[in-house]
Amino acid sequence: MKYERMIDTHSLNSFVIIAESGSLTEAAKRMGITQPAVSQCLKQLEMQVGAQLVVRRTSPVRLTVAGHVLKQNADAILGELRRLNATVREAAEKGLVQCRLGFITSCAEVFGSKLIAALGHQTERLTLRSGLTSAMVAAFHNREIDVLVSDETLSGEENLERFVVLRDPMLLAVSRQQIEDEGYSLEGLAAHKPLIKYGRDASIGKLSEVVLRRMQILANVRYETDDTHTLMSFVRDGHGWAILTALCLAQTLHAVDGVYLLELGNSRHARTIQLIARKGEMGAIPGQIAALIKSIFDANIFPSLQARAQWLTEDLFVSGPETS
Repeated sequence: MKYERMIDTHSLNSFVIIAESGSLTEAAKRMGITQPAVSQCLKQLEMQVGAQLVVRRTSPVRLTVAGHVLKQNADAILGELRRLNATVREAAEKGLVQCRLGFITSCAEVFGSKLIAALGHQTERLTLRSGLTSAMVAAFHNREIDVLVSDETLSGEENLERFVVLRDPMLLAVSRQQIEDEGYSLEGLAAHKPLIKYGRDASIGKLSEVVLRRMQILANVRYETDDTHTLMSFVRDGHGWAILTALCLAQTLHAVDGVYLLELGNSRHARTIQLIARKGEMGAIPGQIAALIKSIFDANIFPSLQARAQWLTEDLFVSGPETS
């Protein structure tokens, strides 16, 4: 099948100006180009549609039958395009769009409900999916979600905008049945008590392995799970110790009685939570969501965390500036 080139909007707009100007000279003035350029534009359009559109050498410019048909339809098409542009701008400015959020599980549980309450009035349809980092990254690549909030940076990919939400420090959790006081030794824990660990399918599980290697700690892993609630219940019941992050802890603050929450390596180990979206597709919404998450954390999550572990200070959650 022979490829048929479509009329572009610039040509349509130029023809409408010619038809409404009365002369090619006047059309040239309105378009800010020379009269020969207008003539050439008209000639190319006639060649493309295969019909004469203007009766030559008449003043004012007179349209042929084909020209009248094109002018009438061009007005309608350009009008629809102007309305479309206005709708898109309004959506970008006001957030009146469908917004599909993808959060790693810890962020979904900690921020999800309050975030939906804050954003609901700004969107026509708001959905939230959650899961492991790998699943959420796949959903983002498959365009099943518009905004990704996770510990994955997608650093090698272009045409994305990224907002650093917060630094999420790692910490230790151990039952008071396991140690007598908070004056613990990590080496002693690792030597005498089993580690309850996130599985390797969870990014926090992989990060825990990296941290233990850096600290040259050889741990006896007896239990693995991808669920924070299960992990903390095992810790609380005295089955071992665990490494998790502050946000993971925030998922289970209601169930940490009888658990020591201890600093790990002077809090130098952490993951960074970022918000990622495709450039130019969601207007100001990604930045607004990142700011909302930060405000929810500052107002609601951090005070609850610090009440359970006073050594957690605000500066431990501060990461670099927003980037794009």
